[in-house]
Amino acid sequence: MKRQRNTGLVWLATVVPAAAMLCTACAMNAQKQELPTIRMYTVGSSSDAACERIGEALSALTAEHLGFAVEITQTSTAGYDNTLSRALLQGEDIDLFCYSDMENIFSLVSDGKAAALNDWLDEFPVLRDTVPDDYWACMTYNGQIVGVPGNNPNSYAIGFEVRADIMAALGVSAADIHTMEDMGELLRLAKAEFPDITPLVPHFGQPLQALDIDPLNNGLGVLLGNTGTEVVDLYSTDYFADLCEQMHTWYQEGLMLADAPLTNIPNTRALALYDGFSLSQRVSRRNIISVNRSSGVPLETIVLGPRIQNTATLNICWCINAQSSTQDQRRALQLLEFLYTDHEAADLLLYGMEGIDYRRLDAQTVTTIDPKPKEEWNTIHWGQPNSEIVSEWIWADGRKVAYTEPRGTKISPAYGFTYTPSAELRPIVSNCLQIVGKYENALLSGYLDPEETLPLFQAELQEAGISTIVADKQAQLDAWLAQNGNSQADMSESPAGKS
Repeated sequence: MKRQRNTGLVWLATVVPAAAMLCTACAMNAQKQELPTIRMYTVGSSSDAACERIGEALSALTAEHLGFAVEITQTSTAGYDNTLSRALLQGEDIDLFCYSDMENIFSLVSDGKAAALNDWLDEFPVLRDTVPDDYWACMTYNGQIVGVPGNNPNSYAIGFEVRADIMAALGVSAADIHTMEDMGELLRLAKAEFPDITPLVPHFGQPLQALDIDPLNNGLGVLLGNTGTEVVDLYSTDYFADLCEQMHTWYQEGLMLADAPLTNIPNTRALALYDGFSLSQRVSRRNIISVNRSSGVPLETIVLGPRIQNTATLNICWCINAQSSTQDQRRALQLLEFLYTDHEAADLLLYGMEGIDYRRLDAQTVTTIDPKPKEEWNTIHWGQPNSEIVSEWIWADGRKVAYTEPRGTKISPAYGFTYTPSAELRPIVSNCLQIVGKYENALLSGYLDPEETLPLFQAELQEAGISTIVADKQAQLDAWLAQNGNSQADMSESPAGKS
């Protein structure tokens, strides 16, 4: 059983001017009470002081509504998966955690990291009913619900964000760019007119954030084009070879950051650091708002096709620690339900404190504060329980973020399917993923010559047993389709869904 921590509630309410917060602090300190504390582990790059400040603000809300306090720990995106895995393995005192390592999500419950939520959800009907049924299906492995999916967009289009000032100087409209070939020509034009810029910057070493596939969880066996029901080895396809060749050409022409695979920073920071022009993007309304907010410069959206929808587009979930006490697991789910449904709490977790971390324009809109505080609250929208209920971020002058709506949604026939390798296959999966990590990003960044390197990559995967994984995944998908029907197979295009 986990120890129960006690903490005193301190000073602040979230939606009051900064000057009034000190008075609130005095009042609350006078009424300190010892409460149990739930520790929450999530994505972000805030300082310990900022985490403590927002934890205390959230505790002021949870103490009133739920009867416990909250501690928040953040780890940056770059090392989040490994740091979280190590913390859980070492038995750190974590009750509720954001999980983003979707390649290994199947192992959460079986490895004792997360408690299955099937029985718990009957106790939390509001949370259960607020999350769409298809979202729950995407978090179910071997019949066990491993986490609560973040209520983020369940589809996105492949595209790019480009600086609006450079596009205006070039006299080019984002609406005229429809293909990767068009994008290459735009990068060449930008490079010719502005030779000192970096035409395309990476995101944590990845120049491309999305491919036109359904990865079927781990990318070892995919559905090409997000269509059909034949599982294929992506890395042996003409699609992958052609894309690697295209990226190598861009690299040789100086259209991409030369050391892209070696960088470990977000694309918005790379945009400023390397005087970037464009970045790859999973295009959805919330993603576009987030990248504009983070970069601080107006961007325009280039859309290269319809939205893609598959199980992997729901790329995070929230889990309760299997090692926490039953009482703390219940409290963790109470906290998650509160964050999923309460507008004030959701705003606090994403934006921080009004008057300190952001400026409110009206009841439903906020903007960046200037100057930013020294101990800034710094987190990301996709790491939230429910980014759809937060206030809208807009530019300080009242302009909304420009957004191009993708036309239609290409739904994978395997949407809702989750792949679970057997215990015997898990070492093979692990070995293949290590090989993918060794080659894929370096090839897609143009850093390696595909004519020389791709055959080595393919040979190592075959030797490691990727064919066995593809066959196993095909068998599991066929069984799933037989049980669930193939109603999505004929829905290659659907009306635009939620974004």
